[in-house]
Amino acid sequence: MDKVYRELTAKLTNLEQPRTQREYEDSFTFKMFLFEFINMYSSLIYIAFFKGRFFGHPGQAFTLFGFRQDQCELGGCLFEVCVQLAIIMVGKQILNNISELSWAEIMNWWKRWWRTRDGPKDRVATTRWEIDYNLLECDRMALFDEYLEMVIQFGFVTLFVAAFPLAPLFALLNNIVEIRLDAYKYVTQLRRPLSARVPNIGAWQAILKGLSVFAVISNAFMIAYTSDFIPRLVYIFVTSKNRTLDGYIDNSLSLFNTSDFSDEVRPEEPMLGNLTVTFCRYQDYRNPPNHTDPYQLNMKYWHIFAARLSFVVVFEHLVFFITSILAYMIPDIPKSVQQKIMRKRHLAREALYKTEAEEARTVLETTEESLTGEGDSTILPC
Repeated sequence: MDKVYRELTAKLTNLEQPRTQREYEDSFTFKMFLFEFINMYSSLIYIAFFKGRFFGHPGQAFTLFGFRQDQCELGGCLFEVCVQLAIIMVGKQILNNISELSWAEIMNWWKRWWRTRDGPKDRVATTRWEIDYNLLECDRMALFDEYLEMVIQFGFVTLFVAAFPLAPLFALLNNIVEIRLDAYKYVTQLRRPLSARVPNIGAWQAILKGLSVFAVISNAFMIAYTSDFIPRLVYIFVTSKNRTLDGYIDNSLSLFNTSDFSDEVRPEEPMLGNLTVTFCRYQDYRNPPNHTDPYQLNMKYWHIFAARLSFVVVFEHLVFFITSILAYMIPDIPKSVQQKIMRKRHLAREALYKTEAEEARTVLETTEESLTGEGDSTILPC
């Protein structure tokens, strides 16, 4: 799919007809990241924020196009996100490193075989330029792929860190290993790439800032709505008499009368051993069957909903406030470096002024000599 995304991104960017190369690269980067964002994060976003949210209740389950929506396992949606993220941060990163290095090795072996298939087998490149020329050519999008890989990893680490707190550790270990693998690949398997000076990392800076902001919102909603953190706090400080979690499970379950099942979903044998199952429990905050408004959301649900929303607002404002203070206290450019940059600009400006002054003095002296008739003058005396 990466090749499809890249071709589609290139065509869309060409249709825009950017004026400069910088605008073209920024537009291409944003579009490519958008495709990768949807491809990489859509499953985790679905599990964390949408799976099982619109289930309804056992007697009236929500369906979409005739299909019943799936629910999370007994461990909760947060556990499923944790498992998915663990597989990505451990297994997928190892496979990516192996495939990235082995691909260069295989391609170089194929080039050596193809070059010597009809010629003498004992011909060995001896000079440095021959050895480098026979290596795999460095793709012009190689650096873009490295940036994309790191930004996608940054998204996995920050967007869902509340579900898998060990993600930053595995990302660090992966990057330590990948630094050495990339060094080996660029030194021994690829031709030396052409270097180019750039003022900054371009569109990636804006993407990283956007991911950082979105990560705060994502983790706030994940803690508040995906986990049981807020319902447990509400139970401890509002419902429980002894400020403990005793009875929390019973409080979080609602009652359902099995006779209210529709014919499509009614169990064929509502028996548990020799007993007939009349009532069952399910995880939700709804009114019991004998209520005047059965199976509707009760006040406990709305209390927890208000607590969750309050937590999201407080969490976001607190994190953004702390990050603003840190950004103010820690400048992007250290003061010593900034002073050196200013001194360099000042010296360059002085050198420019001195050069312009010398040129102006030379022109003035030449003009005066011409007017007074001294030196080689093209003006004849009157």
